[in-house]
Amino acid sequence: MKIAIIGAGLGGLVFGAYAAKDGHEVLIFDKNNKPGGVVALLEHEGYKFEQGPLLLGDMLEGEPVYELLKEFGITLETQRADRDIIMPDYDMVKDDEYKGPYWRREKLKELFPESKKGIDEYYRFYDDMMELRYISTLPDSMMKKLRLAIAFLKVKKYANMTAEELSMHFFKNKKIATLFTGIFADFCADPNEVQGLGIAFTNFETAFDKRIPLEKNGKKYYPGFCFITGGCQKLPEALANYIETHNGITKYNTIVEKVKIENGKACGVYLQDGSEIEADMVVGCGSGKDFFENAVGLDNLDDTYRKILREYRPMEAVFMLHLGVDYDPMQYMKSSLYYCYGMYDLHSATENLRKGKYHGGKDGYLIFVPSYHAPEFAPEGKHCVTIYTVAPDQLCDGTWEEKKREYADELIKLAEKQLPDLSKHITGMKIMTAEDYRTYTHMRKSSFGGVVPIWNQQNPPHVTPVRSLYFVGQQSENAGGVGAVMLGAKAAYEKAFKK
Repeated sequence: MKIAIIGAGLGGLVFGAYAAKDGHEVLIFDKNNKPGGVVALLEHEGYKFEQGPLLLGDMLEGEPVYELLKEFGITLETQRADRDIIMPDYDMVKDDEYKGPYWRREKLKELFPESKKGIDEYYRFYDDMMELRYISTLPDSMMKKLRLAIAFLKVKKYANMTAEELSMHFFKNKKIATLFTGIFADFCADPNEVQGLGIAFTNFETAFDKRIPLEKNGKKYYPGFCFITGGCQKLPEALANYIETHNGITKYNTIVEKVKIENGKACGVYLQDGSEIEADMVVGCGSGKDFFENAVGLDNLDDTYRKILREYRPMEAVFMLHLGVDYDPMQYMKSSLYYCYGMYDLHSATENLRKGKYHGGKDGYLIFVPSYHAPEFAPEGKHCVTIYTVAPDQLCDGTWEEKKREYADELIKLAEKQLPDLSKHITGMKIMTAEDYRTYTHMRKSSFGGVVPIWNQQNPPHVTPVRSLYFVGQQSENAGGVGAVMLGAKAAYEKAFKK
């Protein structure tokens, strides 16, 4: 079977790798000159940068993405990693001396003694959720179903709470609640839109201290987080190489204009240069709204799918500042990734973002040092620093091109709270705005992280109303994140071939 895949991001590459493995003829089209989409490296003035902090879950030995890659004989070297959090008037930065897996709990009780009872109650909830998660990873059986049902009873009373309701139930104090819900601002989501149980899965304690053991009672129990040694681009490169060695072809610098549809079935693609490619199956990636409105045509879809496309909400953009520096930023940081929050009002932050009001970094920003896990990204004696914020795709006041240098200077000044004298040590700079990412990802609206995790929101399914047409990637039903996109593409392939 001949399969045409539109986009060489991780979704398209994983689908293509499975197809190539099974002996299908794979043809991938991508507008850029290398694979990976937003996972691909950006090179500038002798430095290399990843498009944000690719601190990955599911990649360690025995975890789902690791096992997926093993099916293709791919094993990548990884290193466990973590992140620290800076709040407006306190921080959650690990001590040099390891103080156990619940050091954050104990530190919170020291900082907020009046909230000890709620903090302890939250961590009992967290442990119950970890038990539920662990059981879900076991092989299917009647015993597993019974254990899941019993474990769920422990958290059932929280199941109908939003993230806002659940965090305030435990903590009452907004300063503590925001520590656990602040990550939703990174997803462009209001805590009132997100299911409360998700707090446990966006605040794994192992994400905040790589020294926490992942085993319990001799078994792998907790998820770990890691960087790919040498950079995340090794992941799409390995998949693309696998496809090529199994007779697949990737055509770079090539834009697909339309999906060819006859009698309700996808049967090829039309390229921008006017050529027509016949295929037995077509796989789309990228922006759901763009792909189905422009390349497929809404009239080829049913009412249910059109409704999903109207109602699901993609995330907003990012403002990303890549810097080459001539000093070691790690002398000031305990981990290579800092989340720096500047406020406690996530509702206003989300509302302003959606209205096109950019906060300039004052609501919060991230500092990431990619040369920590990939020293070769910087010339000898130098380092890479990436500072970024979530940002509107379109500004309500001015354009990104007009404002980008002003906003870059503001962000550097804010980051100097963590990296003293940063501005004096900059040797190279690349500013990436929503306008750049629209071009880079071939989207009308820059949506950097996929879809907003709104409770009960349905995202575009892998299986479409058009026969032999499938949709994968960060705006599909699996939503965003490297692991989710890759595992979702595997699930889409299994649906396509009924495995």
